[in-house]
Amino acid sequence: MNERMFSLGARLEACADFVRKGRVVADIGTDHAYLPIWLALTEKVSRAYASDINDEPIKVARENIERYNLNDKIITFTGAGLEKIPLDDVDDVVIAGMGSDNIVGILDAAKWLKSRRYRLILQPMSRVEKLREYLYRNNFDIVNEKAICEANRIYTVVCAEYSDAAIDFSEFNFYAGGLSNKDECSRKLLKKQVSVLLSEAEGHAKRGDFKGEQRLKKTAGELMYYVNEGEN
Repeated sequence: MNERMFSLGARLEACADFVRKGRVVADIGTDHAYLPIWLALTEKVSRAYASDINDEPIKVARENIERYNLNDKIITFTGAGLEKIPLDDVDDVVIAGMGSDNIVGILDAAKWLKSRRYRLILQPMSRVEKLREYLYRNNFDIVNEKAICEANRIYTVVCAEYSDAAIDFSEFNFYAGGLSNKDECSRKLLKKQVSVLLSEAEGHAKRGDFKGEQRLKKTAGELMYYVNEGEN
C-alpha cells in the first residue's frame, strides 16, 4: 500500500467497498475529496469527479488533490447535485453525509440515472427509510446494504442499481432494505427502526387513526421477526 495512504474511517470505507473496480466515480458533496483521493491512490477507480455545492470545500479538495499529485485523476466542480457531472463519463455515483431528503432531491433531478449503467452508493444521515422508499418506487433495486457502528452512531450505506423489471416491495422493505439480519450492527439498526415504528403507531392511535396504527405495528412485527431469525 502507498505510504501516503490515510484512513477513511468505517463510514466512508463502506462507501468505497461498493465502488466497482476500474470504473469512473462521482463523489457528490465531496467536502475535502478524501474518498476520491483514497479511491485513486488505491487504484480502485480509473478517474473520479468530486463535486460540492460550496466553494470553500472544493478549494480545500483541490489543495488535497494537488498534495497527492492526483490532478490527472480527479476533476473538481462547484455545483448543486449532479448538474455538472458528465453523464456519459461516470459509472458509480456516491452521495454520502446528507439527509435522505437532500439525496432524494439530487437523484430525482437526474433522471438519466435510470439506466443499468450506473451504480448508486448512498449514505444518508437521517430517515433512511424515506430514501429506500424513493428507490423502490422508482425501480432501483437495493443490491446490497451495510450498517456501520462508529462513534456511538449507526450509519447505513445503500448500494442500488436501476432495474428494467418491476420490483416487488412492501413497507417492510422501506425499513429493512438490504440489511442482513446476521450482522450485529444491522440488527441494532433494525431494532431502532422497530422502536420508531411503535412510537409512530402510538401517535396514530392517539389521533384515532387505528388503521395506520395497525399497519405500523404489522411492519414492526415483521422487522422484529426478521431480527429474531438472525439471532437464532
